[in-house]
Amino acid sequence: MSVASTVIFLVAAVWTCFNVHRWKDREILQWDTDGYYLYLPAALIHGDLFHLEFLDRVEPNHFNGGYAFGQGRTWVPATGRYCNKYPMGTAVFELPFFLVAHAWCLSSAGSTADGYSAPYQLAVALSSAVWAWLGLLVLVRFLRRRVDDAPAAIALLVLGLGTNLFFYCSLAQGMSHPVLFLLCALLIDRTDAWYNRPALGKALAIGVCIGLALLCRPTAVLLALVPLCWSLGRSGLRTLATHWRQLAAAVGVAALCGLPQAIYWKAATGHFLFYSYGEESFDFMHPHVPEGLFGFRKGWFVYTPAALIALAGLVPMWRSGEATGASRSYAKMLCCVIPSFIYVAFSWETWWYGGGFGSRPMIDILPLLALPLATIVQHARRWKHWQRRGLFASLFLCIVLNLFQQWQYKQGIIHFEDMTFSRWVQVFGCTSASSLPPFP
Repeated sequence: MSVASTVIFLVAAVWTCFNVHRWKDREILQWDTDGYYLYLPAALIHGDLFHLEFLDRVEPNHFNGGYAFGQGRTWVPATGRYCNKYPMGTAVFELPFFLVAHAWCLSSAGSTADGYSAPYQLAVALSSAVWAWLGLLVLVRFLRRRVDDAPAAIALLVLGLGTNLFFYCSLAQGMSHPVLFLLCALLIDRTDAWYNRPALGKALAIGVCIGLALLCRPTAVLLALVPLCWSLGRSGLRTLATHWRQLAAAVGVAALCGLPQAIYWKAATGHFLFYSYGEESFDFMHPHVPEGLFGFRKGWFVYTPAALIALAGLVPMWRSGEATGASRSYAKMLCCVIPSFIYVAFSWETWWYGGGFGSRPMIDILPLLALPLATIVQHARRWKHWQRRGLFASLFLCIVLNLFQQWQYKQGIIHFEDMTFSRWVQVFGCTSASSLPPFP
């Protein structure tokens, strides 16, 4: 049943992708997605990773009067080269799909093998759906060790269709978040396995997950808190101390994963470490946590209320009579990781992270909510009838609301970054933008 839930997600995401046709209009690669992807056509098709002159020969798409590809290229006067603002991790995961698209374009007379024609755009779109689906499959394995299959299936269906993960796998593909969703899921699964029976292979897998996550997004360094805080207390510290060599190996392999980025920076800028985001920065003294969680611009709990229900699952995990140690340890780990991630994510000066639906950085840690969500569903079997119905109705409404509001976003009813409380009330349940006043 839980595997079926993941298949439903994949089918829905791919069906939406093919029916919206953004890939046919070459609109998948725009802004951030264009920057993440730039490494592939630059290195593997045009052999022009540092000057990017080939971009002048790529025809712009027709979005908003014409979008010229090459988002994120930054001129470095010291070397006379361009440096891509975005890290290369997402491109690494897009590579298998890119190669299939390139082979198709080379063998098809009607396709242009320039890295930006429709087959390449479709490849990027499908990569987001597939990697997120694999992340859900990994969570199937992890959840089955902790809860029954039916609660696991419900939790995975809610994570897949009741959060903005679906948006970034069906309507706005090509971002780093579906990849980070997979890596976070793998990290949870391998960390759980390592603490049950430490082994070098599992430790190396943990290191690879963290290293590749860093290669996708620098703030993913916070995922290292997952294995470090997995078992807080004397027994956990004893495990870490006893197997410090395995931990050192994990750190080493994580560093190796970041080596290609360091080599690229050295070639492009003259430095192995380079801050590519220019004047954009964090303001840790003035985080926007209340707005990031409850604001109607992009608030996590406003546009992804399923996350709030999932966090309520920490209560039965803490009170759980069976396997209390494991449940409480996981709850303690979440209490360390999630607040840290929230603080850092919403300390970014553009805390709403530009255009998009909901709070997209929080997608990266959604796998952490799978177990508390499945736990609250499992414990609901002991509740009174009306309480159980209320929970299941709430989860169903979370899915319906999420999919409907993402449709509203696609129709221009929900604005990509200028929503307010009054506007949210105004458009709630609205199916047409024709009668709405324009955004200021």
